[in-house]
Amino acid sequence: MLGSFLLTCSSSSAFAHKLWLNPTDYFPKPGSSVDISIGWGHKYPANRVHQEVKKGMPEKIQAVDPDGQIVDLLKVSDGLYRLEVKKAGAYLITADNKPGFFTTTPEGRKWGNKSEIADAVQCTNFYIGGKTVLIAGGDATNLSAAAGPALEMVPLTNPGTVKKGDALRVKVLFNGQPLADLPLKAAYAGFDKVEDETEASSAKKKNDNRPFPAEAVTDAQGEAELRLDRPGYWMISLSHKPPYPDTAVCDQYMYNMTFTFQVQ
Repeated sequence: MLGSFLLTCSSSSAFAHKLWLNPTDYFPKPGSSVDISIGWGHKYPANRVHQEVKKGMPEKIQAVDPDGQIVDLLKVSDGLYRLEVKKAGAYLITADNKPGFFTTTPEGRKWGNKSEIADAVQCTNFYIGGKTVLIAGGDATNLSAAAGPALEMVPLTNPGTVKKGDALRVKVLFNGQPLADLPLKAAYAGFDKVEDETEASSAKKKNDNRPFPAEAVTDAQGEAELRLDRPGYWMISLSHKPPYPDTAVCDQYMYNMTFTFQVQ
């Protein structure tokens, strides 16, 4: 677990290790149940599964139903949960790993903050999580409500209406307020942009320079538009690194979040 988190924090934000949510059905009928598996890794392959989910991941998972009420999910096994869809409308599902600190030193990265690690160079307090939205019964009620994470993507367009070539409009909130000038990178399942530490440096540099299928930057209202060129499963990645308030303890936060959805 420690090694995975350190890799998370040492990689770039676009496709570093991330957590994401994989519903079996993004558009369920009321009265049905939906299984939701936890995705983990730094690739988003065609089957939406990259690396094994570690025990204790996520630390928290919950749904907000169309009436704005918090709904618990049934844990089926490590990395697999089930949601009972009892009514029409949008279900906002979020999951978070346990946050923590890592600190770089002349000897390498270590687990802990600057008050705990000798010879600290830079400290990061990281948060890793994911969000998805289910549209039950074709009803988008409560779709654009906030579900609660510190860094959150809110869809302004109903994903159920998005087809190949259409745009998905979204809004990014940080602590409940619009977040401007944040880069967003979207990839479909199977898009081969990989951060592989074993690659030759020249090949890795060429790979890193490839554009994502859809990219945007949020405006002054925290809003952005991503045009999607194909049907299938998609993931939007976002990362925000504000300063930590007490530099004697740590230097920066790092919020790495994902939003997954389906284009029909």
